[in-house]
Amino acid sequence: MRSNSTSIRIAAALFAALWASGAAAASLVEDGARLFAAEQREFLAEYHAYLLRDHDIEYRVLTTDAAGDINRYAVERFEALGVGGRSRSGRGLLLVIDRGANLVRLEVGYALEPVYTDAFVAYVEHRQMLPYFRVDRVADGILAATELIVTRAQRAKANAGFDGEAWVAGSGGGGATARAQLGAGAEPPPAGRGENRVAGHTPAETLRLYFAAMGQRNGDPDLAIYSPETRRMLRGWVMTPAQMDNVVKTFRRCHPEPVRVGPDAARAVIRYPIRQRACAPWFFHRLGDDWTLDLTMMQRAVRFGRSNAWRFDMRVEHVYAYAFADWVFDRHGFPKKRR
Repeated sequence: MRSNSTSIRIAAALFAALWASGAAAASLVEDGARLFAAEQREFLAEYHAYLLRDHDIEYRVLTTDAAGDINRYAVERFEALGVGGRSRSGRGLLLVIDRGANLVRLEVGYALEPVYTDAFVAYVEHRQMLPYFRVDRVADGILAATELIVTRAQRAKANAGFDGEAWVAGSGGGGATARAQLGAGAEPPPAGRGENRVAGHTPAETLRLYFAAMGQRNGDPDLAIYSPETRRMLRGWVMTPAQMDNVVKTFRRCHPEPVRVGPDAARAVIRYPIRQRACAPWFFHRLGDDWTLDLTMMQRAVRFGRSNAWRFDMRVEHVYAYAFADWVFDRHGFPKKRR
């Protein structure tokens, strides 16, 4: 929320300075089970501090070796820690990981239950968080889940069902519990199916095949639609069902511009209007008669901010720059139309 009140602006500035000091942010992550390295713990705390600043949601993480009844424990710790008390409207989330019992629970405060329903929370845990937990990347799993939490907050706010309500702090047991599967090992990817065994003869056709694979939740890194470099990269990635679902949902709302083929006819770009910043451009490499998707470019040069809007890393030079000659980028890599 924005206000023209001088006192509110001063308070906001002091609040931002407090977070910048790191003192307040540090308390957002309590790692009793020692699941995080120090830098991971600090990064999680910083990211969740931004969530509070940008979306007025206080999101705490607590790990333990012995919670007992994790459902009861989560409610009791939620109340004891006053989760949501730092939010102007009492919005609080508490993630509890019990390493001893191999359980995880995301506790949702009253103020957020209309947005983060039990079904949504269960989906986030099973389809986004646990694939990372299985390969002992707990911090990455929490960050990946936070991305979905941010997206949900943005969509709720856009539908005018999130702000301006009279909320109350506290938790009545909303949320979901799941088996954490810590260190269980990655699940094998599904076998390639049907049209996913071939690449397209145009960039647009290859992109259609990619969206079809994501719609099938096919995380096989060796699909023919990927460039050889992309296949090697994806073999070391965690591709979750929720990430694949989100690709389909996000790009369904965006409208691509015409394909831009490079001067050597070996590279191509499909991009979207600048106003559709949730949809990053796609990059393609031609191999014979086929166009393959080059996701290594996404990894090297495309970054996403806290609002899930893309930008370029301006330190990275690349062969796809020709496709953006009519745009200019500020020092942070955000695009705008060239005058």
